[in-house]
Amino acid sequence: MVDPSPESVELARFSLWRSKLDCAFGWFEDAEQAAESLFSPTAMTGPDDTLPYLLLLEPKLPRMDGLELLRQVRSHAHTRDLPVVMFCNSGDADDEAAAMAAGANSYLVKPVDAKEFMQLVVDTVLRWRNISHGK
Repeated sequence: MVDPSPESVELARFSLWRSKLDCAFGWFEDAEQAAESLFSPTAMTGPDDTLPYLLLLEPKLPRMDGLELLRQVRSHAHTRDLPVVMFCNSGDADDEAAAMAAGANSYLVKPVDAKEFMQLVVDTVLRWRNISHGK
């Protein structure tokens, strides 16, 4: 997950823990940190299982924009097929169009209600986990 909001991250982490999903959860507060991890020499030359199977990405990030990270992900052969879900604070149609044009697999608006937010995280992870594992 790439998101500057500690509250969003903790809700996501807690929802996955509570749902007993067998997955590791990683967090970066900005796109530059995420890019360093995704495009490190180890990640670039290592096995495919060193990559996450899903990236939840907030587009409005400090320093590097989330859309720029998405473009970088799509431009590298080892991350090109990584599912990226834009996980946004607003449902602006122009923002959604820009995210989809940049290569996002999905665009979701974060619910304000904590319970709904947690359920959306779990549903999203389950959906993409099942797709990536061919279920």
